[in-house]
Amino acid sequence: MASSASDPAVDPVEQLLDLFLYAPIGLASKGSEALPDLVKRGRTQAANARVIGQFALGASNAKARKSLADAEQHIQAFFKIVADSARPTPAGNTPSSTSASAPAATTAQTPEASIDDLVENYDNLTAAQVLPLLAPLTADQLNRIEAYERSQRARKTVLSRIRQLRN
Repeated sequence: MASSASDPAVDPVEQLLDLFLYAPIGLASKGSEALPDLVKRGRTQAANARVIGQFALGASNAKARKSLADAEQHIQAFFKIVADSARPTPAGNTPSSTSASAPAATTAQTPEASIDDLVENYDNLTAAQVLPLLAPLTADQLNRIEAYERSQRARKTVLSRIRQLRN
């Protein structure tokens, strides 16, 4: 057996000759016959790549749109909360000092426990728990809760919600 150094599959010089000399000669002689098949294969591969790319782009666009919409909703809710809590109440036009002066006096005369008549266990509730309980109350009841809230805990979110319900 001869040494493997002269084997064209192992010899780098032979590999270079195959690639740069013999392959182009073979392509030139068979190119006219193989060219239509190569074009067809190339177009198929390009079409497949385009379909896969459009699918991937569409899926990522849908996720991006959903994420942006969610972020926009969160930001709008945040700005609404900030705007509601930062809105100053004019000193002479507070609802408790104008139209609610009579109920406020009544609240001052009643014991603090009477707030539990309106909302059970009021002092132990968080602002988040109180907010949904305010909607069904009458204007007089809202006035009583507002006066109590101002004198006790003065939670901006509760006071702001009472203001919103009056408007």
